[in-house]
Amino acid sequence: MKLTNIALLVAAVSCIGMTTVVEANSLKSARGMAVHSNGSEVIGTIFMNKYGYSPLTAVIDIPSNRHLSNVKVTVLGKDEKGIDISYDVANSELLHHSGIPVFGLYADFQNKVKIDWKEDGKNRSHTFNMRTGGVKFTPEAEARTSYMLGEVKVEASKKFKDRLYLVDGFGDGAQRSIVSHNNPQASGAGLWDRSPTLSIYDTNGDLRWYMDYQAFRDANHYRKTGYVMGLKQVGKDLVWGAGQAYHRMSLMGEHVYSRDLPGQYADFSHDIHHRPNGNMIIRVAKKDYINEVGDRVTTVRDHIIEVDPQGKVVHEWNLNKILDNTRDVTLLGLDMGAVCLNVDADHANQTASLEQLKNSPYGDLPGVGAGRNWAHVNSVTYDENDNSIILSLRHQSANIKIGKDNEVKWILSAREGWKGELAKKVLQPIDNKGRKIECTAKGKCPNPDEFDFTWTQHTAYIGKGSGKHNFNLFVLDNGDGRFNEQPIMPEDKYTRAVEYVIDQQNMTVKQIWQYGKERGYEFYSPVTSITEYYPDKDSNLVASMSTGLYAGKTIGKILEFEHGKDKPSVEIWVHGMAPGAPGYRATIVTPPFNQ
Repeated sequence: MKLTNIALLVAAVSCIGMTTVVEANSLKSARGMAVHSNGSEVIGTIFMNKYGYSPLTAVIDIPSNRHLSNVKVTVLGKDEKGIDISYDVANSELLHHSGIPVFGLYADFQNKVKIDWKEDGKNRSHTFNMRTGGVKFTPEAEARTSYMLGEVKVEASKKFKDRLYLVDGFGDGAQRSIVSHNNPQASGAGLWDRSPTLSIYDTNGDLRWYMDYQAFRDANHYRKTGYVMGLKQVGKDLVWGAGQAYHRMSLMGEHVYSRDLPGQYADFSHDIHHRPNGNMIIRVAKKDYINEVGDRVTTVRDHIIEVDPQGKVVHEWNLNKILDNTRDVTLLGLDMGAVCLNVDADHANQTASLEQLKNSPYGDLPGVGAGRNWAHVNSVTYDENDNSIILSLRHQSANIKIGKDNEVKWILSAREGWKGELAKKVLQPIDNKGRKIECTAKGKCPNPDEFDFTWTQHTAYIGKGSGKHNFNLFVLDNGDGRFNEQPIMPEDKYTRAVEYVIDQQNMTVKQIWQYGKERGYEFYSPVTSITEYYPDKDSNLVASMSTGLYAGKTIGKILEFEHGKDKPSVEIWVHGMAPGAPGYRATIVTPPFNQ
């Protein structure tokens, strides 16, 4: 017994003595069981995918007794043509992560990450090795690849070399939700569900980030299923909607919130817009809605709500009351093979009859009246100049501005089918000299290269230089149902980006730029896609995201132009994983760590 006590005492004294000679910041045992090396611990432990949802990120831990500043991160390109991703890190970000956020690693690769910093008055630098694993998407049975592959078609000019494109794609073969909408009479769009492939590509076409959505998604929970749409970068975070909820998460994978759609609203899809005051404009539908004939239905893509930062509804736009939900001229000319993402190649280039539109079942089907897909609003944005929303209504081939008083300000559309007061809000096309262009009621204009309307368009966003008088509108004109009819030859269809200037006082519209018509059917996207103006580089983003859909070889074609130029400064093709799996949209992201 005495010998044992002496041994314990010696051990204790030895431990006490050890702490007096070993530096405090190298007490490995305080971190538990781990493998350590001087090479990886130049600053601190490296945590790969620290927050669980972004596998191509990492955080380099900073011990509390060290004080770093002027931190710069550079993820080095992996070969001669590889693109460096480089950004400064604000001190507030170092405090928030208790370390250095690393973003933009390559998948399944031994990455080289150079960190420059200042410490104890000295400039220091070290290049770390960071190994990543393979991409975790669940391929579909007929998938050609395990994730979307990028291909450079136009090498980026120096001005655009550092661009990063976030692609919201479909093609993950994971389990569909077993949760559907709870109204069996009219399910609305509640059955829309598919796990997304959210990925970021650099201008070399390389994958540099993706979200492990399966780690976030729950096929058995209504709040965590649905098509991911409207994905945008808002400050440091990504914001999107899906099914019966909307979500916010940082690019590092920190989950900020998931919120149910409020009240009786349901079936988010397509778009969500973030205002400078923190409010959000969300495209939804309405549950338990009594329609014109007294039936209780779930409406389809025809309500817009504004919610404050706490999720409280502050305004509603009910398009069934504001517009004419019986206008059918566009619906009669739709290609039934692709009614947005309800893709059925067997019905390509076929149209529906008026009888079918009037008597189709309630739900997510083309038809007139509340409870059917008569409007199909696929984009929303907000004009802070006059507190109005701008909408793209695919199934009306119309772009419409509506005020907070729920009054229509103007309609950019062919005249056919608009009645009463709404007919007075249809804009008059003019040429560059201000002279009227006389187009037919169906929208056929004398010189389509000078002026044309948009047809089953996606996204109607605010363009460069918009003001209270002259409003610039930038639209992705998909081009299906042009002139509210189907062409004799399907290959005559084309998709274009188009920019208009609208004189909001004189109610005229002038076309000032377009791209895509010259590329013909090769650039045609029957559904999805986006255009957007970016002031940071004075550029137009154009993404035709479902080219080749009917051929089963979907390619998203992402281009960026200096504003007003006719040739792209960069063009990247993103190849779909599987047949019939298009990209939805693309958007530009920037590393948000210097704020």
